Amino acid sequence: LPISLELSEDLSVSTAAVLFRLMLRVNPQIRVINTVREADWDRLAACSPAMILMNHTSFFDFFLFTALLPPRFVRRAHVRTVMSASIAQLPFLGRSIGDHAGSFKVYFQAKGAGFGKGDASDFSVDRARQEAETARMEAHIKRRGVLAFCPEGGMNKTPSEGLNPFRRGSFAQAAKYSTPIWGAALHGSTAAWPRDALLGGDPSTVALSLEQLTLLPPPVATATAADLAEACQEAMQRQVDRLATLARGGARTEGGAT
Repeated sequence: LPISLELSEDLSVSTAAVLFRLMLRVNPQIRVINTVREADWDRLAACSPAMILMNHTSFFDFFLFTALLPPRFVRRAHVRTVMSASIAQLPFLGRSIGDHAGSFKVYFQAKGAGFGKGDASDFSVDRARQEAETARMEAHIKRRGVLAFCPEGGMNKTPSEGLNPFRRGSFAQAAKYSTPIWGAALHGSTAAWPRDALLGGDPSTVALSLEQLTLLPPPVATATAADLAEACQEAMQRQVDRLATLARGGARTEGGAT
């Protein structure tokens, strides 16, 4: 029987989550600390539409975040990622994590921007091509879907110095629709997949935490995109720091360490 595009995309994301989790399980040299409870995902789904922010330091971030997504949450919240259009052009993997998974593209003008290569400081976009993607994102939000993206705009090459400034434009929809914002903090990705390495899988401890960020002094309904970017960066920096401390001390694990 024919299925809807939304269900097809949900199945693609869910399948990727299962496969990436299996990848972690067959690599016991990667120890996974997952602090997120099933109830946390349920709370996030219940308040959708929502946005999930991720800090970005390595290509491994995407695999780790996807691996720890419960398929039930994907089907309930219709989570979709926002990625550089250049990633969707990768051989074999690009279309699977791009078009087939319903991901939204960002058409950076500078070659390598958002991809950790080239002029990674130029976040200007091709406005004509981006308008269509922005319209798709807004339609997804109106259908009570969840968007996951990296608000730093690209790969942070100096994570020890803190998060890079959050791009204000990333929060335009959150300000427009008063969308709840959550943080998915990732730790240890650069050890698992060093930034300049062709492939990952190095011995490491990686971790994920999930927290709601928009419990802010000004109501979200009256906050501007700039207000949200600044407040979320401060809140997420504290979240990232807490996760780093927890990872150094150890916690319950998933993947190859169970």
